[in-house]
This record gives sequence, structure tokens and C-alpha cells, in this order.
Amino acid sequence: YEAIVRGLGGYACDPTDKDKRCELSGKEQTDEERRKNMCPVCYLFGCGGWKRKFRLEVRNNGETIPFQLATLDEDGKFNHRWLSEISEEMLSTKMPFGDVSLNFKIAGGRDAVKQQLKALLSIMAHIGGIGAKTQYGFGQFDWEEKMDLKEAINTIRDFLIDNNFKQGSNENKWNSLEKYWIYEIKLPSKNKLVKKFKKANVIGSGHLPDDYLPVSFDIRYKLPDSKNGLREGYYLSIEKQKGKKDAKRETRDIFGTLINDKVGSRVFVSHLFKKGETDNNYWLRVWGFTEDSVCVVVGEELKKMFELPNCPSIRTGKAIISRSEVVSDEF
Repeated sequence: YEAIVRGLGGYACDPTDKDKRCELSGKEQTDEERRKNMCPVCYLFGCGGWKRKFRLEVRNNGETIPFQLATLDEDGKFNHRWLSEISEEMLSTKMPFGDVSLNFKIAGGRDAVKQQLKALLSIMAHIGGIGAKTQYGFGQFDWEEKMDLKEAINTIRDFLIDNNFKQGSNENKWNSLEKYWIYEIKLPSKNKLVKKFKKANVIGSGHLPDDYLPVSFDIRYKLPDSKNGLREGYYLSIEKQKGKKDAKRETRDIFGTLINDKVGSRVFVSHLFKKGETDNNYWLRVWGFTEDSVCVVVGEELKKMFELPNCPSIRTGKAIISRSEVVSDEF
């Protein structure tokens, strides 16, 4: 919601910044006074002195499956070893797979809040994911009542226009739809790399399901015995232009790092997944909040990795938030 609000020209604070995040003093008497001292995100999700406008209850209605990841690497080699270490605590857990119910109990301003939540979930279903670890492939979902993408964007835009929220300057490093892009690729089961992934080595228990293949790490980082991989490809492209030192620094800034100061990834890679029981194809979503130059490299690497005839088509945040019906650009 922060990224959407910023992309539509609104201000959304950084709630982790103690000095700059929204906080009500208690002196505000009317809703108008409160909104003037809150960004629209804090108005919906809460801040100091203000409760969030909804309560969320989640219920799993479907099956649960063992938490697992998969890689083409063999046991003991880099990808396999690294994934085994970072997911060790999760390997004994189960995760929901199938139908999940989200029950929202909404406080004041019910209709407006309901529309914002509906629009937000619709946008996430169209061009993102939900929940934890989306950068590692999880969180792809769909739902029956989702809005058209343009309608959802305009619902949030109108809400910002109609309410006088706190004004401020968004920092350049914050995520915004203006710097957003997404590739969504349809891959037939007979694709050479997909066929390899279907025989990948499981980290965790159970066999690989047919509905999805949890192989995002190989795609995101580096395919074993290959120079193909999004992070590896980006590193090599920067190294060629600027040398190893800049390549290491810029790659960590884009794809994240656990070394020294932790940096979250600005590029997200889904697992390979099917969109329904009758779907014979797999789908891959890769999205990010970066400069255009990054998504150009990502597109080239995806073409190379899956041996596609052309670079995949791209949707950009700038096109998505425009008032025209055009929702795809190509660089």
C-alpha cells in the first residue's frame, strides 16, 4: 500500500523511522485534523495514537503441505547447502496450500476502508504476492472478487484525492509504483529448464508437487554449473562496465545481502506455479522496484535462462498508474 500511494503522488511515511513516522499527539479532535497528521497508509494500518481500521483473521480451508524448497544442485553443493541452512528451522513445519479465507472486521468508515482493502488485494493478486518471503518465491494467490487492475488503481487514487492526508516528501530509496516493473512469463511443461526443475532436489520432506515447483532460488541467484541466474547475470553486467568492487556493491543493493548491514532485496522472484487445475503451463513472476536499467538486464537473463525466442514483455508501474488503458511497456 505504501508503494501504491507513493506511485499515485501521495506521501507514505517510513514506519521504521522513529523521527519521521506518523504519530498523533492526542490533541486532534476531528477526523480532518487526524488525517492532516497521518499519511493514508497509517490511517488504514495504524500508527502511534491511532488504531488500524481493520482486524484480519486468516483461516486455512485447504490442505497443508511440508515446507520445502528445491534446487538443481546436489546435496552439499552451494545452492543446496545454503538453502538447507537458511530454511533449517522451517523444514519441520507445514504451510497452507489451496483455499485460504481472509476475514476483515472493519471499524469506522466501513465502505471506504472495505474498498481500499479490496483494491489493495486485487493489485497484489494481479502484480505481486502476499505474506512473508515473496522474494523467495512464496505468496502467489488469486481470488474470485478481485477488481480489474485499472479499477483497483483508480479506487485508491480517488481515495487519496478525496481526503486531505499529511503531506511530505518521499525518499528516493523507498519503494514506489513509479519504479515498479514486472515480468509474467508462461512456460510450457516441455521447456527444457522446466523439465529439469521437475526433477530438482527437494530440501525438506515429500516429493515435488505438480502444481508448483519451489525453485525460485536457482532462478534468482545462479543456476548450478552455469553463468545464468538473475543475480549472477546482473553482477557480470556491472562488472563488465565498472569492475568487481562496484559490481559487488550494486548487486547487494539490488538483490539484498545478509553481510554486515542486512539489505532486503528489491527484486522478487516467484516459484513456478500453475494458475488452475486445468492449466498445463507453468508461470513465473519476477518483479522489482528499481531503475529501468535493472529490469532490462533481468529480462535478458530470463530470455537466456529459459531459451525464449524474445525478451519477455514487461509491465511498468508508470504505465499501470497512468490514466490510459495502456498497461505494458517494452524497453
